[in-house]
This record gives sequence, structure tokens and C-alpha cells, in this order.
Amino acid sequence: MVKMSLELSVGDMIRIFGSAVVAVEEGSASILGATLTSGAIFTIPEFKSYVLKSLANSRILISLEKNARVEVAVPEEEPYNEWVEVADAIIGGCLKGCTTLILGPTDAGKSSFAALLANRSLSLGLKPAIIDADVGQADLGPPGFIGLAMPSSYVSWLRDLKPVMLRFIGSIEPSPLIGKIISSCTELKMKALESGADIIIVSSDGWIEGWSALEYKLDLARSIDATHIVVIGSDELAIFMARSIHGNVYRLPRPMVQALRSPEDRRRIRQDNYRRFLEGDIIEINLDDIAVQGACISGKPVSRSVEEFISELLGTTLLEVLEYPGGLCLYLNEEKSIQPQSLKELQKRVQGKEILTIVIEPEMRILAALRDINNYDCPALLLNVDLEKRKAVFQTKCRGPFKTVFFSRIKLTRDYREASRGRIVI
Repeated sequence: MVKMSLELSVGDMIRIFGSAVVAVEEGSASILGATLTSGAIFTIPEFKSYVLKSLANSRILISLEKNARVEVAVPEEEPYNEWVEVADAIIGGCLKGCTTLILGPTDAGKSSFAALLANRSLSLGLKPAIIDADVGQADLGPPGFIGLAMPSSYVSWLRDLKPVMLRFIGSIEPSPLIGKIISSCTELKMKALESGADIIIVSSDGWIEGWSALEYKLDLARSIDATHIVVIGSDELAIFMARSIHGNVYRLPRPMVQALRSPEDRRRIRQDNYRRFLEGDIIEINLDDIAVQGACISGKPVSRSVEEFISELLGTTLLEVLEYPGGLCLYLNEEKSIQPQSLKELQKRVQGKEILTIVIEPEMRILAALRDINNYDCPALLLNVDLEKRKAVFQTKCRGPFKTVFFSRIKLTRDYREASRGRIVI
């Protein structure tokens, strides 16, 4: 770790690339909207870079981890003052329960502005709530979830906050489950209002191009009754939103200098977040004791004669055949396979019904959620399932009791990388 002490005059700005710890030894400074006085400490995490602005003649001690650095901030490249002005304008025009929706492309700084707006609110004695609606790079929960947090102290990274409530979406891409994201955001907003939030901040994902993306963002803004919309890093989107919806739309530039994340960095962040929320105890659940959603195993078993007929037609022994409206689920052992021609023949025999084949592996590792009696969606990992006994084994930090299990279409490796996604896997 490298330590450096800087003497700054009023108005001086520096950009600090994490991981770093900032300590104000004399004077006062502002980072991410947080006002830091003598003795205050602020942590800047890896993959983040923040501007520090000196509010008085100050002495700042900075401890830098490997690859961290400090640069003199160029005023023309730093929109920090503009970000703070917009945050203050939102707060100044905010009645209790007002809602700000933050939009922009990937890595524009949406979660950073959410933290800044929350910090400015805290500085003024308000109670902020943050809804993280980015299912792909979720901070308040693992990928595939959206979360609500109610910070009571300054925020340096949304990932450091403990979620008050999580809602399971089951996809790391917003497009397949837009309605579920919107309804969950609305539900989390109601929870925030019930908890006494003065200002609600919703940070969305980076999907902003194409008509489907634009309709999604408009529907989200209407559903959560956004009183303020902040668009970072996209003039086109800001103009579109201003012309399409009644409300206050603010256009902000993204920082010209950022701590950039490569695709591999983003995968590693998701991997770490899966591990953070999913490593836990092993529990067994009787699937007949709870509701099951997002899985074929909520279907009805076909008769023994029908199962034998299908097995003979396909030339393989099936573990089980379950029927759901409009389709059949065929469960196989790991080593079994079915010829495509046999499936086509079966589809003719069942009059064009949808047919899904699912392999029951010794270790499934499917992302799931267990909803407890307090309506909290606990992240969980399905490890294996016994179809005959209707028993499932999960890994989770939560203890229950549970009333519903939701399954995603995401399978994870043992080191929490995404192995596959997109089709029903249980």
C-alpha cells in the first residue's frame, strides 16, 4: 500500500482510482456528494474512480492499493460540479416520496449518480431509498435480482449496502422479463414509501437502444411515477424522454476519465456477487410443501402407460414425464440422449405440443430464489433434485420458513461463472 499526503486549496479537484482509502486530516472535502470534515474516512472500491473536491484549504491522506492512482482533475473533463447541482435541484424540488429514475448506457455512471444523490439527501437530513434495477450488473443482490436499500450513512458503492428487500427476476438481461422488472420496481417503491423514504432513487440498466428498450424505459418511468429523470451520457435518449413523458428531465455528461471495466472485469464482478450472496448452508425442501414457479417440476405427471409409450417411441428410459398446459417435460439421466427425429415423431403424436427435454445432473447449480414468510426473495442455488421423492437440495444463506421457490434459467459453475442461460433447466 502506498500512502500520499496532499495539500489542497479551496476548489481544487483530484480524481482517485480505487482501491483507495481517503482520510481528511484537516479542512473539508466532497466525494460523491458526501461532505467529509476533519477525521472523516471514505473508501473508493476497485473498478471505481471518484472526484474529490476540496471545500476548504485541506490536507488529505490517501492510501492506495495496487493499481490505484491519483490524477489532477481537469475541469473540462469532470462534470462533478454539474452532477452536484442537478442532485441539489432534484432535492430542492422534491416532495416526500418523489422518485428519480436514472438512465444511460453501460458504464455511464448511473450507480455513481444514485450514490451521489443519496449522499446529498443524507447531508440534508433526508431519508433516501435506492432501488437497483440493473439485473445484469446488480449491486444490491446477485445478478438476476433487483433490490432495495435504505442507506443511513454515506454510500461509496451500492454493493456495500445491505438490501432491505430483494425481488427475483431470473434473467441477467432485461428484455425477456420487462414486465417482471417493472412490477418489481413498483413493489419495491411501495416498500420504500412504507419505510418512510423521503426520496426514492431508481438506477436502471444500460439497455437504451432500439424501440423495445425505449418502450421499456418509458413504461418503467410511468409505472414508478418518476417525478425526475436523469439521463447520463446520451443526448439522444434525454431528448427522447423529454418529448415522451411529462416530468423533469435532466441531461448530464458522463466523466471523460473513468475506471473502465473490460468484459472480463464485468464477468468477474458478477462472479464475485453470485458467490457473495449464494455461499451458505445446505438445506433440503419438500417441493410439495411450497409453491414452485419457473420450472417444469410444477407440472402434472402423466400416466404410467403414457410415460412408457413415450419412452418406447424415443428409445430411452425417462426419469419422469410431466405435463403442463400446451406441453410436455421429459426428464432424462445425464448420459441419455434423444435423436431429433424421434422428438419430431413424438410432437406429431401429441398434436404439436411443446416438448422440453431436461437432463437431471448430479449437481444442477441453478440460480433460484426462496421467498420467505416476510416476502423476502432469498438468493439460492439448486444443487440437486429427487423427482421421485419430490425433494430438492439448495444452498442459501437464509433459514426460512419458505413459501415459494422461483427458478431461473441460469446455471453456474462451481466457481460461480455462468455456464448457460436462456432455456428451462429444471
